[in-house]
Amino acid sequence: MNKKIEVLFMHQNFPGQYRSLAPELNKISKYNVRSLSMKEEGAINGIPHDFYTIKNGTSPNIHRLAQEFEAKVMRGEAAALKCFEFKRNGYTPDIIIAHPGWGEALFIKDVWPNVRILSFFEFYYNTTNSDIDFDNTLEDELKPEIGFDLNSKLMARNQPGLMSLLESDEIVSPTKFQANTAPKLFRNKIKIIHDGVNTKLLNNKGDPFVELSKAGNPKEKIRLTKKDKILTFVNRNLEPYRGYHIFMRALPEIVERHPDVHILIVGSDGTSYGANAPKGTTHKEIYFNKVKDSLKGANIHFVGRVAYNTLTAMFAVSSAHVYFTYPFVLSWSMLEAMSLEALIVGSNTDPVTEVIKHGKNGLIVDFHDHSQLAKTVTEVLDNPSDYNSIRKSARETIVKNYDLTSICLPQHLKLIESLI
Repeated sequence: MNKKIEVLFMHQNFPGQYRSLAPELNKISKYNVRSLSMKEEGAINGIPHDFYTIKNGTSPNIHRLAQEFEAKVMRGEAAALKCFEFKRNGYTPDIIIAHPGWGEALFIKDVWPNVRILSFFEFYYNTTNSDIDFDNTLEDELKPEIGFDLNSKLMARNQPGLMSLLESDEIVSPTKFQANTAPKLFRNKIKIIHDGVNTKLLNNKGDPFVELSKAGNPKEKIRLTKKDKILTFVNRNLEPYRGYHIFMRALPEIVERHPDVHILIVGSDGTSYGANAPKGTTHKEIYFNKVKDSLKGANIHFVGRVAYNTLTAMFAVSSAHVYFTYPFVLSWSMLEAMSLEALIVGSNTDPVTEVIKHGKNGLIVDFHDHSQLAKTVTEVLDNPSDYNSIRKSARETIVKNYDLTSICLPQHLKLIESLI
């Protein structure tokens, strides 16, 4: 009987980017799959899951440039100690598939010197021609102060990831833009393979609908369908990195032209990227408060975070879906919306323009120009059916280039096979 190939997934917040790859690999009889994370939760059915613990916090009064580095080293140490425990119990993986961004994979070769490592590369931070110096519309108090202090902090942030990449046998990144943020030393080594979109699940068939509490009257429910005018905006957190401030600035003109439009805003109040809002406030409050007097009576629904089936239903009934981002990591949500034939009004930033070609499979506007955004959205809402061919092309783009089962998973599996 042939020995099975042992595969260990490592991700600080498993499954993360491996939500499809890990269970798919686990279906293949020649592989034994297990996972390791910082969190006990997150296990995938049928895959043994372990977690490591960090016993102590970071050092008080440590140098500011060493704070984040120390935290990642501590995660790397804790993960390595857990792996030594695996080794003592007779477990040795043939392949480790890891997201090294939080430090977990730093010391893996000290545990298993001969293990093959496939790393996920997400982003490399720079202070020029990057997300950091991109947004000239921010208020002064929210703009990063670019200089040695910030640059040195970002370089320190990058180092644990670079150390892990040096130990990697193969590296994958989901977009060309993200791969090209890496130092030149690594670029030729990075394979572009997206995580994949389940286009069979995410199709715009049937009669989708969304049921929400009525704006201003939570006890009264409303049911929205494709027949309604619906503008959607989706982020993990409502913040400038994903263009929330630009979207808010555009709303008064949109609502003035289309007072009957329902505006569905998905996202929490926190900060995922960039600077936090001033203490005691949130980006959501700051930018909504600036325009709320112009939006009295508008059908604005701040729905927070929603269940996945609710999110996809929103995409399916959307008349226009705004997706803005700094030059940064591409959100799954944009591709999922395209798979559901949502009309994307996107920002002219990488990696959005890597996927969307203006007038063909979506619409592109200047990130910094909220008036152009408002004009484009109002034109779509004037005659949504005029854009049906673009909606169809959006789905075709995802099916052709990002489909989970026919494109992305086979590419991942082929790469894993090459490591055996």
